[in-house]
Amino acid sequence: MPVTPYTGTFGRAELKHLLKRTLFGATNADLAFFEGASVGAVVDALLNFTNDTTPPVKTYWGLNGTTRDPSMVDAEVPFGTTWINTVNDPAQADDAQGERVGSFISWRTGLMVHQDRTLREKLTLFWFNHMPVEASAVFSGEMLYAYDQVLRDNCTGNFRQMMYAVSTSAAMLDYLNGRLNTSTAPDENYARELMELFTLGEGSGYTEADIQAAARVLTGWSVREYLNSVRILPEVYFRQNQHATEDKVFSAFFDNTVITGHDTSDAGEIELNALLDMIFAKEEVSRFVCRQLYRFFVHGEIDNTTETQLIEPLAELFRANAGAPDQLRIVLRALFTSDHFFTPDLRNCMVMSPADVVVGAVRKLKVALPNDTTQIEARYWFNREIYYLIAYCGQTLYDPPNVAGWPAYYQAPQFDDIWLDTATYPARNNSLLGVLYNGFDTDDDFYQATSRNLSFKADLLAVIAEYDDPTDPNNVVAGTDDLLFAVPVSTTVRNGLKTDLLLLGQQSDIYWTDAYELYVADPGTTNQTAMLVPQIVLWLFLDMAKAGETQLF
Repeated sequence: MPVTPYTGTFGRAELKHLLKRTLFGATNADLAFFEGASVGAVVDALLNFTNDTTPPVKTYWGLNGTTRDPSMVDAEVPFGTTWINTVNDPAQADDAQGERVGSFISWRTGLMVHQDRTLREKLTLFWFNHMPVEASAVFSGEMLYAYDQVLRDNCTGNFRQMMYAVSTSAAMLDYLNGRLNTSTAPDENYARELMELFTLGEGSGYTEADIQAAARVLTGWSVREYLNSVRILPEVYFRQNQHATEDKVFSAFFDNTVITGHDTSDAGEIELNALLDMIFAKEEVSRFVCRQLYRFFVHGEIDNTTETQLIEPLAELFRANAGAPDQLRIVLRALFTSDHFFTPDLRNCMVMSPADVVVGAVRKLKVALPNDTTQIEARYWFNREIYYLIAYCGQTLYDPPNVAGWPAYYQAPQFDDIWLDTATYPARNNSLLGVLYNGFDTDDDFYQATSRNLSFKADLLAVIAEYDDPTDPNNVVAGTDDLLFAVPVSTTVRNGLKTDLLLLGQQSDIYWTDAYELYVADPGTTNQTAMLVPQIVLWLFLDMAKAGETQLF
């Protein structure tokens, strides 16, 4: 049966729910941008993107005595230019790789902070969680960047095509030992995760013998970083002499399929395609992938009703479009325009990931950002600070705990509740308060003069200026409630916040109105109450940011 489309009211509440699940933070500007559009039009816009990102650049340096000198590390790459196509100097290889990995992480985090109003960044992170590699294990900026490009190029495309690209990517071959998988010493690591975590799911019916046979299908693929003793960029290649050439026999689960062994230069390609064809012939693939999408974007628990009314129809759509180049876009559109997605009980019911908390706060609070062209060193530094805050809250981006990804997306029955515990809850609050109160300040220890001694703060007055008539203190509290909280607080709580903070204990709304109007008209005013307006607004946000309602979406 087809997915039941949503036909109800599509107002601010529904739009906000959709944007919070598809972007990192739904800002007032995001909501205003899509206001009045239909659900179909908004989802189409969210899915309308390409991989047009520019590559990471070098913003790192070493000390030459006491002088900051970019040529002291990764010397072949000039400051401010990309390193992705430049071979490391072997004499500096380890230091350069560490810097390139750090550059990749800063660049990748920055794409989340600077996201377009599309699903691109959230969806790329979904696929990274679904088929992860660990940056600290791969430890190659070039491999990590190339892998990120595989996910970006295919994130709304054809899943089987994506799996071929993932299977033959240098990062995955390195991470799950594919580069060591030979006919004399078959390594089952990737074959196991291909079935268990990436396509079919644990307990779907494949056997240990199937994993062993698949491992032999995959023998011979490797990665080289030297050719004729000369260092080169990481390159995937197939070693025919290390490939198991015998026929590979699979279990009854795979209809006793036999993949014919080949002893040719294209044997790896032929047999990998045969393996993927065999796996993708199983309906379990479509159900497994749709469940993973659901758990990331909608809710962790999937009951029988959800399985019947949404997962199975989505899986049928997935299978019906098996050959479509935009197979995943079709499935995602059906999910985000489904009646089920807008079920009231599924709104504001998930604990935000640390990435949603921190990146969302930076976007919603209008934190000033370094200039993209004149302050590139500060920009990469800023992105790294965001990365560290997210890690502090319990999610080390691009370094998940293992090949299964982050437990919040698979560990039943807690699922996203795992994000919150006695250690991470204070960390999440501290991060929000830090963004609000401290912001981000560079010092003078930068190579680029234009990146020194800068300050990037939340612009809370610009935030409240987007509210409906911020001269009314009731609107300021209501607007901040709407921006920060998943579930609105009571009128009694709002009135208490207004009186205690905006009115400084007074009873008449005019105390706020007069002070705010004076300050907006002249920020240099000498009126003592008006001079306090920026601090009063900060107090309001600091108080409200500590509430538990800020942790849900």
